[in-house]
Amino acid sequence: MIAQTQHPPLQKLNQRANQAPQLTTRLREVAQCYQQILAHNPRHAEALAGMSLIALASRQPDAAVRMAQAAVTVAPAMSHAWVVLGQALRAAGQRDAARDAYGSALRLDSGNALAHTGLGELEIAAGKPEDALPHFTLALERDPSLLASRMGLGHALGCLDRFAEALVHYEQALACSRRLPEGEFAVGFALARLGRMEEAERRYRRAISLRPDFAAGWMNLGCLLRDKGSDLYAEAALRHAVELRPDLIAGWVSLAVFLRSENRMEEAEQCLQRADSLDPDRVETHIAWAQLYVAQKHLKTAWEWLAKAQSREAEHPEVVNMQGILLHNEGRFAEAVSAFDRAEALGSIQAVSNRGNSLLDLGRVEEALDAHRRAADADPVNPGMQYNLALTQIRSGQWAEGWANYEARWRFREVHRKPCILNRPRLTRERLLSGPLHGERVLLHAEQGLGDTIQFCRYAALIAAHGGFPVLQVQARVERLIRSLAIVRSGDAEVCLLGAAPSDFDLECPLMSLPALFGTTVDTVPWEAAYLSAALKDIEAHAMPFPDGDCGYPRIGIAWAGNPRYKADARRSTTLATLQPLLETPGIDWISLQKGEAVAQLAALSPEIRIADGVSNDRDLADTATLISTLDLVITTDTSIAHLAGSMAKPVWILLPWLSDWRWMQQTETTPWYPTARLFRQPQQDDWKSILRRVAKHLTCRDEFLS
Repeated sequence: MIAQTQHPPLQKLNQRANQAPQLTTRLREVAQCYQQILAHNPRHAEALAGMSLIALASRQPDAAVRMAQAAVTVAPAMSHAWVVLGQALRAAGQRDAARDAYGSALRLDSGNALAHTGLGELEIAAGKPEDALPHFTLALERDPSLLASRMGLGHALGCLDRFAEALVHYEQALACSRRLPEGEFAVGFALARLGRMEEAERRYRRAISLRPDFAAGWMNLGCLLRDKGSDLYAEAALRHAVELRPDLIAGWVSLAVFLRSENRMEEAEQCLQRADSLDPDRVETHIAWAQLYVAQKHLKTAWEWLAKAQSREAEHPEVVNMQGILLHNEGRFAEAVSAFDRAEALGSIQAVSNRGNSLLDLGRVEEALDAHRRAADADPVNPGMQYNLALTQIRSGQWAEGWANYEARWRFREVHRKPCILNRPRLTRERLLSGPLHGERVLLHAEQGLGDTIQFCRYAALIAAHGGFPVLQVQARVERLIRSLAIVRSGDAEVCLLGAAPSDFDLECPLMSLPALFGTTVDTVPWEAAYLSAALKDIEAHAMPFPDGDCGYPRIGIAWAGNPRYKADARRSTTLATLQPLLETPGIDWISLQKGEAVAQLAALSPEIRIADGVSNDRDLADTATLISTLDLVITTDTSIAHLAGSMAKPVWILLPWLSDWRWMQQTETTPWYPTARLFRQPQQDDWKSILRRVAKHLTCRDEFLS
């Protein structure tokens, strides 16, 4: 009677062993049946193989190996028993032995679908997805309904970045089994890699609704929510993943990456320590440690963690990529390019874009442009790569393509942590070209720095010229200044504060998207004359005589440091001590236009230097504009002061680093954005002395800036 007990065929059990995180009630019943069979006949091969698969489903790989070995011992001609042994050995980490077991199964049955599937999965685990493809294909020819083979083929295609093809196979697997959480998860992953984020999120949520304890599903959902800017929910999902699976190393690393992006470094360290405790030799964790210390500018410690990764797997593509990142951060750009070349050859797409950044620092702009274009082509849904390409295109004068690609910044967390979501339609170029706006109110909202707002607020006049009514939503420090725009003074535009609820509007557009909206090229930058100005009634109060009276010297404003919170501020800013040789030029009244902590550097100057603090107590940039209107010249590093002086058509000399911001382009001494500006560029990295010698020489020619 016992021998006639009904139980699922081994193929069904095999699939359940791969999918189930724990024994179901049905499998417990099957296990009891097999135990009864084995009590009657301990050499029953099929029952031994079945018990092996049940041991796999309950995560007991060693017990599974013992049962499967017993099965092939009593039935060496039973191909499925060899397949089960292969599965058990693979779960136990004995990949070579598993490969031999699958080979034995195929010698008995060359078309054994499960054996081919097992070999395909081994090839993927070995990093050879191209070798896995024929195994899964053969398995599906034998049994088109085999879910593991269908999913395996999707995984192999995904590993080869063929996500559209992978998606087809995942969906076919789901067509065979609609309640398959692994299938929903895989579909979500493929959709995310194809840039279809909303669909991906729905599929991840369906996966965890089908299996609430699906830790990997929670982890991937958390990463997707992080990229969307839903930080609170992202953290909750990531933490839930590691609560469900405290042994999930990828979960701890993903949570650490999130916390690092939040600048919660101590918590990030704790997560990486948990990951290390689970596997101190995991290369991916070592890389995450190195990234953490790069973010804190502790390069020595980052190198130590990279050395650990190199000792484990020196030719891992992301290990070599990390080496390039550290070299780049140390200013060793030529060495970084070589490291990124190696990483790219090993398969790192990120290294291609990183190489472009290092090439830019070497002044090899065309090569950098090619690298960024190849990176964006290889991973078209990666916003960071598209953003890097955009900046290089704009820098190179390829504005038509560059402005369009610059829209990727809204998906790039390093630029915008959260997307700007407004309950009105975005004004598009197509809408603009279709005809007049007929008085529609267009919210033009600031998004980055004060200088950016000053630079791009000029486009409000173009919106008005197309029949729209601009509503400029700007930072508090420039609100009064922006009210000096002619269209605001005439009542054809409004100004409101960023962060406050604007008056009603029909359409919206970020200020820095306006060049793309109007198809701006180097030759069509909107400029007729100064578009920002000072209040005439306040100018006399800013004459600022020196204690010894007006000597009739040229009055030159100077600023040397930008916002220290800006990521690249150390490159663009300098110190007042660096500029001291310039300040020693005789016959000049220097007026400091510097704001913030850097103002304190004035106290360290020699009392013989004729300089006055002009703006440190200003309310906002409208006050600063009033002072600038009284000056003969402004000399500044790349700060908001450069934009303010330029927008007022004041002569302004801008001191730029070797690799300046993208808006100043390359190898030019003028800029279409501000016709009265002159650009002085470092001839090599950190060479302020050469700039100052040139500026001092030009200061002796007073007719260059005195009208």
